Amino acid sequence: MAKALEGRVAVVTGAGRGIGRGIAQELARHGAKVIVNDAGVSVAGGEPSSAPANETVGLIKNAGGEAAAVIESVSTMQGGGRIVQAALDSFGRLDIVVTAAGILRDRMVFNMTEEEWDAVIGVHLKGTFSVVQPASKIFRQQRGGRVITFSSESGLVGFIGQANYGAAKSGIAGFTKVVAKDLGKYGVTANSIAPRAATRMVATIPDSVKAKLAEEGMMPRPGEREWSPEDVAPFVAYLASDYAAPVNGQTFLVYGGTVALLSQPRRLRTIFNPEGRWDLGALDDLVRPRLLDEHATAPAAGAQPETQPARPESRQAGTEGPRAKGEGHPKRLAGKVAVVTGAGRGIGRGIAMLLASEGASVVVADAGVSLDGSGTDKSPAAKVVEEIAEAGGRAVACYENVATMDGGRRVVEAALKEFGHLDIVVTAAGILRDRMIFNMSEQEWDDVIAVHLKGTFSVVQPAAKIFKEQGSGRIVTFSSVSGLYGYSGQANYGAAKDGIAGFTRVVAKDMARYGVTANAISPGAQTRMTASVPQTTRSLRAGAFPPPPDGVLTADPDDVAPMVVWLASDSSAGVTGRIFHCVGNRVSLMGHPEVARSIHKDGRWTVEELAAVFPETLGMDLVNPAPPQDPDEKRG
Repeated sequence: MAKALEGRVAVVTGAGRGIGRGIAQELARHGAKVIVNDAGVSVAGGEPSSAPANETVGLIKNAGGEAAAVIESVSTMQGGGRIVQAALDSFGRLDIVVTAAGILRDRMVFNMTEEEWDAVIGVHLKGTFSVVQPASKIFRQQRGGRVITFSSESGLVGFIGQANYGAAKSGIAGFTKVVAKDLGKYGVTANSIAPRAATRMVATIPDSVKAKLAEEGMMPRPGEREWSPEDVAPFVAYLASDYAAPVNGQTFLVYGGTVALLSQPRRLRTIFNPEGRWDLGALDDLVRPRLLDEHATAPAAGAQPETQPARPESRQAGTEGPRAKGEGHPKRLAGKVAVVTGAGRGIGRGIAMLLASEGASVVVADAGVSLDGSGTDKSPAAKVVEEIAEAGGRAVACYENVATMDGGRRVVEAALKEFGHLDIVVTAAGILRDRMIFNMSEQEWDDVIAVHLKGTFSVVQPAAKIFKEQGSGRIVTFSSVSGLYGYSGQANYGAAKDGIAGFTRVVAKDMARYGVTANAISPGAQTRMTASVPQTTRSLRAGAFPPPPDGVLTADPDDVAPMVVWLASDSSAGVTGRIFHCVGNRVSLMGHPEVARSIHKDGRWTVEELAAVFPETLGMDLVNPAPPQDPDEKRG
């Protein structure tokens, strides 16, 4: 029988140990020539050594395979480029890329250092981009290739104490969905795996946490066979083979003898306001019962009813800006202090204005950069502060760059200096540097990741310390369907925005015991960002449905603000770790990835078994988001 990967060449990062080593051996067993990349570092990223990679190469060669070791760090573009070049130099081609390199630097978000954040994001997220980007050029030219990345439930579900790791791993999931669309028409597939296995990373988890994870089914229960790192490898080999040619843009959970297809984030429940912009009272009435499916139950005999936050009077739909002095009804954020990043324009401006109208004192943080992140202009933030003050509110401008930890810290300090405390953080700052993955530069990647992903961490981290000490706080971050769904040409933006979703899930768990909530908004509006998207791209994203009649749907930037303000208020007590898609007069609850369907075998799968079982089970009704196109096909 011909081997499934005969004549193929694969790169496997993190192949010196654990899951990566098992994958490298499995690919070689099926005929692939393998570049074994591993910097040989410890779990924390230190103590580099060439021994692990060389040992894996030795094992492959002893079994009759072909392999070469490359001792490079994937956290730099130079390292990633040299790994890809090694495949061409050693074996003359490249067909498969598997990015399994990783480190851990766990810490609760309020104690996490910048170095711990940067190191994990560098190895996992940039380390995936640094290899996939140069490989994508080759795959596009040869019109074929396989990209298999590694995500984790840490980001897709949220594991306490892993804000950096969860952000990176959820970011990889978003990145992979974008790459699938960027490269699919060239006959390339990109899929992601969230593994469970007994690795040296898992060995660092405290026994008490392992016991809890076992109770939840996330680790083997007592008496159950250990989930070996090698159990993941057959499915990777299957995805790398021609058997899986139609499988693209998917995320799978793999452990032991189980392979599960994870659901894509979608709008689970939606509320619609035909009158236009939401008012806070309507959100009080509808979010919990209709979006969150929370229903009050009659108390047991003799029990005291649970106290719910009183519903303040709210504005009528369609009104804008802060209330004028002297308006009489209670303001639900009176006495609160909020920080809003990216508050000089668009969605951020609307949020700052509505927070102020509800009584909050606001730090209007905006460096005033252009859409691509260049230049500075103090006037947008200053103008918003002026408008708030004219309406009787309190605000101060802050012009710091949130892409640095010092900038984020100074934004938080501005709230303390000007208003004495901090209660609410909203991270809406952002830039765009769109490019197809095979043309994206390192600078374009770094700039977008820095402003969106690190720019969220840089503000939330110092704020989390304050919220922990005072036993309260509200965190509202900004994700996007660019990462949750995957939008072509936005590998950097999609990675950052899905990374923020994962970060928020972890922060929600880190901060829950301190009375702090963390939720994410996926916004939709006509802003300067959306205006920069070419019409051809918008048409592709619109899908098969014809446009709706005029006037039914709205998409003003200010329409996003009511849900943000609701989440910042006491009305949202206990609502945490959620993602809400807000566009115009619609608010939706987004689903988290969960098992849609699965296959199981007692023991380890083979590629041949997967090739037989997958199509009629996990593969049923799967849609390739970017099917291959005939290169000779005429374009309109």
